[in-house]
Amino acid sequence: MKIEFKINKYYLVSHTIASKIKPFSAWEKLEDKLWGKYKNEPAYYFLNTKHINWTIEQIRWEFLNKRIEKTFQETSFRLEKIYKDIFKTKEFKKLYKETEEYLKFVKNEWDKNQKEVLNFISKISGIKISNKKVTVFITHPKLHNGRALTGKNIILWGHPEDWENYNTVYLCHELMHLLTWNCQKNPFLMHTIVELLTDNELRIKLNGSGKYFKENGFEIGHHELRKLSKKLLPYWKKYLKEKTHKNIFEFEKFLIKKRVVYPPSLPVNRPVPAH
Repeated sequence: MKIEFKINKYYLVSHTIASKIKPFSAWEKLEDKLWGKYKNEPAYYFLNTKHINWTIEQIRWEFLNKRIEKTFQETSFRLEKIYKDIFKTKEFKKLYKETEEYLKFVKNEWDKNQKEVLNFISKISGIKISNKKVTVFITHPKLHNGRALTGKNIILWGHPEDWENYNTVYLCHELMHLLTWNCQKNPFLMHTIVELLTDNELRIKLNGSGKYFKENGFEIGHHELRKLSKKLLPYWKKYLKEKTHKNIFEFEKFLIKKRVVYPPSLPVNRPVPAH
């Protein structure tokens, strides 16, 4: 598997503006300036979605007087102009430089651990790691970004290194979403299995010590999955020790058959964000 790390400046800007946390105080001041300059421009709200409903209504109104294609071309042109104005600012240059430095840090950590962790997750999951190419688009580390775009082989990533090898563990978490999304039976359940495999078992293996669900004072895993994670733990430990199933897809089927999924009424195809 080839992992390529990149920065897309358009995504970097849009993600930073959309984030509740800001990378540094000067960026907040820049956003105040952008608001003053573009608050009456519908295209701006594709970046700042605070009033996106107003934007949609504006565009719908224009549909009455223009062809849809022309309306979107004009909106796209105006949005491109806003992006280019932002790219010229000293705040963006600072944002980009800090993100570049973070990309180097993440890449160095991944290069050091890649062979070990890919072998580990392949062995534990029972999934053969293909030669597919995955692109990781890096954002500023202060903004707590982590998501897999399933079906596109893309990971969006930027997070503080809360504990040793944090980036490696959670890049593997996102990789598991890419490897499982089209074969899973229950996204909620599979997400929990991914957490047990990467957030917990891989973390402990890679760092040489630790325990499930806690690391360096941090709670490990999504809060909404915690109850199910703890319920699955005895089954998971048996899976690891006795190799009761050939892969995590068979393990997932077994858990569904045993009706251990929480909550019991959860629909099989309920969408769960891959992050």
